[in-house]
Amino acid sequence: MQRDLRICLYIILCVCCAGGVQAGGRRDALRTLDDVIRRRAAFQADKERTIDSLRRRLYSAHTDAARFDLYSRLYEAYVAYQTDSALKLIHEKERLLPRLAEPRFRIDARLNRAGALTIAGMYKEALEVLQETTRSDIPPDLLQAYFHHFRTLYGHMAGYALTPDERREYLLRADRYRDSLLSVIPPADVNHRIIRADQLIARGRPAEAVRLLQPVADTCSQSVVMRFLAYTLADAYGRLGDRERQKRYLALSAEADLRLSVREYISLRQLAFLLYEDGDIDRAYDYMKCALEDAGACNARARIVEAAEIYPVIDRAYRIRSDRKQRTIVGLLLGSVLLAASLVLSLLHVYRQMQRLRQARRALSDANARLQTANDALSDVNRTLFEANAIKEEYIAQYINRCSVYIDKLDHYRRRLMKLAQSGRTDELLRTVRSTELIADERREFYAEFDRTFLGLFPHFVEEFNALLHPADRITPKAGERLTTELRIFALIRLGITDSARIAEFLGYSVTTIYNYRSKTRGKSTLDRDAFESAVMRIG
Repeated sequence: MQRDLRICLYIILCVCCAGGVQAGGRRDALRTLDDVIRRRAAFQADKERTIDSLRRRLYSAHTDAARFDLYSRLYEAYVAYQTDSALKLIHEKERLLPRLAEPRFRIDARLNRAGALTIAGMYKEALEVLQETTRSDIPPDLLQAYFHHFRTLYGHMAGYALTPDERREYLLRADRYRDSLLSVIPPADVNHRIIRADQLIARGRPAEAVRLLQPVADTCSQSVVMRFLAYTLADAYGRLGDRERQKRYLALSAEADLRLSVREYISLRQLAFLLYEDGDIDRAYDYMKCALEDAGACNARARIVEAAEIYPVIDRAYRIRSDRKQRTIVGLLLGSVLLAASLVLSLLHVYRQMQRLRQARRALSDANARLQTANDALSDVNRTLFEANAIKEEYIAQYINRCSVYIDKLDHYRRRLMKLAQSGRTDELLRTVRSTELIADERREFYAEFDRTFLGLFPHFVEEFNALLHPADRITPKAGERLTTELRIFALIRLGITDSARIAEFLGYSVTTIYNYRSKTRGKSTLDRDAFESAVMRIG
């Protein structure tokens, strides 16, 4: 009995440990993906440099065949990055065809056009292009691309089919071309495994797909392979109900997409929806926003539509969550203020009670002294009255003296000004009277205190405000200052002071100056002029 119990406990421990490892791996993958998304611009800059290098090589190409090959390489760089540019490159390839005798060049350009049209969501046009060429016309080295484009196109068309029968027909055609694709790819090629796994998943055998791909995934280090491998593995785990592994491999696939600067993808969008279902609203919002931006930049219409269907739901949940957080913070601040006020009131009450207690003790001491003997009491009373009169006289004298000294100081200042006037030293007199140094010092101190207090409430105001401006027009405070005049104006607007007259009075400027500052800064915004100040009000 004890042995059976130990076995059960061991099994439970193993399951718990395995679950912890899976969750840890998924969290690590998500953290890595977060970092890759933050560095997305750097990866895209690398991509642009590669594209620029290929374009420069076009100028030194001496033959049409060499130029055609470079256009093909540029197409591959652009097709999942910027579809419009890919279509222009196909047009350049087609312009070379009259001077290239081999049929394979024409077929290659035609397959490129079909691929770009598929990504752009123009499925009817893509199918027409593919159907212009028969299977017998395709040279052996282009068969894989030919079958791949048909399989991909019918897969997309199945996703947008209007009826179940139509969807079933498209899936059947996609499966046939998948079979053809497997027949031309060497079994030792990793792509053969990926497509075979995709076939197993489509036929309801995801466990076999996992066994086929998992050993490769554990050792794969190439992003160009991992983006498809991890996505297919995630699909298999999703059908097996293993959400943790599904999310982990979607994250790995999305990471590979972004490292390669691929903008036409599925992984990040699917991962965002899974995280939304799990309650990770912040990540889901960031991922879906990234996916929608990339789909728009690529002009991948199908991906735009897919992301646009889910994004409003996640965006609404994100805003509700943000509002709830803000209300919580406001509640905590109000609670802190009330607690502080209660503490101050309590301290005041204790202080007053202590004062009363001291007074009571002194009165009791005097009463005990008076009760000792009648004579001593009378003597004490007389002495107390004498001392009280002496103290009163002393304080009256001190008060009169202080008043006299203050009057003398005022008279001395008056006489000093009079002497300056009588001696004709009017310049010095005017400098003394007109001096604004004290006011200027006080105003600087006031600005510094305002800046510290405001930035304590809105620590990221400068960064978020600059994000609303064009990069070349962003405002950077000088060394030793926290806010510039422009930033201070819009800080007041953020606090709800929108009237230019009130801002001018607050900062010591004319209303015209404040209006000019506001107009000039609105002109630097990336937003519509009317929407700019509304966006400022939402900072923080």
